[in-house]
Amino acid sequence: MLTLFHAPASPSSRMVWLLEELQAEYQLEMVSDAKSNPHPHGYTPALVHDETLVTESGAITLYLTDLFPDSSIGVPAGAPLRARYLTWLFYQVGLAEPLLYMKGTKLLQTDAAMSGLFEAMMDNIENTLAKSPYLLGERFTAVDILYISLFEHARELLGKRDWIEAYIARGSDRPARKRAQLVGG
Repeated sequence: MLTLFHAPASPSSRMVWLLEELQAEYQLEMVSDAKSNPHPHGYTPALVHDETLVTESGAITLYLTDLFPDSSIGVPAGAPLRARYLTWLFYQVGLAEPLLYMKGTKLLQTDAAMSGLFEAMMDNIENTLAKSPYLLGERFTAVDILYISLFEHARELLGKRDWIEAYIARGSDRPARKRAQLVGG
């Protein structure tokens, strides 16, 4: 059994979307305080699978897509796109999300090198999406869930960028996304 510890309007919403894309059987455990959440810091998301705890969005994404290797939104080990899939997954959790957090807290304003890295990162994502609708080409994957969710939450920070709005719209139209919004808020 998969149990997702979830708080609406938090980063765990993207994991609800992922579970819906996977057509997984799962239960949501709504949490309102750190005491009712098994994450060591009380954050969401946290996933429990048969008594095994997995935390952090990137780890949960990889764990779930590997758990469902026949799903089209993951890329199994040994597949030709696996390296690109892993690269974009870790780029999101290791670079994109932290840099957007730094932008939101105004830390980039005081560090020219990090500000330059932020712009280079945004250019890299934009250039990739200029060539194809999704980060791995024509195929929507779990990495798109992470980036689309991140960009949705960072719209105000990023300002109006047509390429981001088009990317978000492609994800918003997915039936699993609509189900996730109904289920998980």
